[in-house]
Amino acid sequence: MMAALSRSMKPRSIRPMWLVVVALLLAVTTGHAAARAAEPGKPARLLAVSVTTGFRHSSINTAEPILEELGRTSGLFHLDFLRMPPGRPPQPKAIKRAEGTSDADWKKQEDAFKAEQETFRTADAVWQQGVKAQFAKAFAPESLAEFDGVIFVSTTGELPIPDLSGFLAWIKSGKAFIGLHAASDTLKSSDAYCEMIGGHFAGHPWNGSGQHAFVVHEPGHRLAAMFPPRFRWQDEIYQYDPRYKPENLRVLVSLEMQGSTPREPWHVPVSWVRDYGAGRVFYTNFGHNDATWKEPMFQKHMSEGIAWALKRFDAEATPNPDAQAAEYLRSVVAAAAAATGKNADDLLAKVDARIAQNAAWATGLRPMLLELRGLKPDERTEAYAKVLAAIEK
Repeated sequence: MMAALSRSMKPRSIRPMWLVVVALLLAVTTGHAAARAAEPGKPARLLAVSVTTGFRHSSINTAEPILEELGRTSGLFHLDFLRMPPGRPPQPKAIKRAEGTSDADWKKQEDAFKAEQETFRTADAVWQQGVKAQFAKAFAPESLAEFDGVIFVSTTGELPIPDLSGFLAWIKSGKAFIGLHAASDTLKSSDAYCEMIGGHFAGHPWNGSGQHAFVVHEPGHRLAAMFPPRFRWQDEIYQYDPRYKPENLRVLVSLEMQGSTPREPWHVPVSWVRDYGAGRVFYTNFGHNDATWKEPMFQKHMSEGIAWALKRFDAEATPNPDAQAAEYLRSVVAAAAAATGKNADDLLAKVDARIAQNAAWATGLRPMLLELRGLKPDERTEAYAKVLAAIEK
């Protein structure tokens, strides 16, 4: 569920929001597209990958048919799926020693469990080879040549892409990459993949059972115009590791820390776009919960993001590090106010006034703000004082 927020972000200011009905693009006939750049008026052909080698989101089962329906009813795209192959053997459950179990009986249980683990490893190795074979076929150059882009649907872990450098070069050649939710929790070992998508998962303090606050940096941007300028939404939100580079991305939506719990002193981007060579990258962190996929506003967000990545229309993708630094500072202020008992609204008003005078002012404070990321909550007092002094200067 979503609700719009007032400027102050105080809980009493939350009000219901009318949902925006999805207005999908390009009502044309469906069918396969030939190997080409996506042509206006013809449905693009996209490879939708929903394989996971790490945590698997149950919402993938909801996402797949919704994506297929969006493509079919809009005429914007046709999907070929690369799914988890069936028949993966179940992993043995860990055993616990019950009270009163003798050493001899416990030894038997341990031996039996080790035998089950070995049986699983042998069977799973065969299954994993099947996964590798699927990727070898789908990501071969001659196969990729048939597609206009790829969607990673909450993929996780180290996907067995046979030539990752070749895949990234394929995107740079002018293709579309669409990353949904856990696509940023994928291929952690590859700095090149993390650089392409924009950031890598480093935890989710804002979990799927809570309602969190969000701010839209450009309400007029076509990929974010379906959202109110400020709103609340129940979904799981990621933070990103130090490989995140604000100078590469145009962030459209961020977590608004003042209205969220916990209040952490760093920027949490949620949706962004970037040019990647001649290709385009669209990423949105939304999509953990089943309900999110059924939400018309999220479907509109996805549809516009996919259409933009396919170059069906142009929208601004120039990186906005100043806007990101400003939101970083606001997050630090929200956390500092909560920790020190100061008035957050007064401090945020001062921050906004300084930024209105000089859009790059917050960017100059970024090195100071980054210091907080490595500190535990009980170690942040001095760093908070430095930031608050800079605001009052």
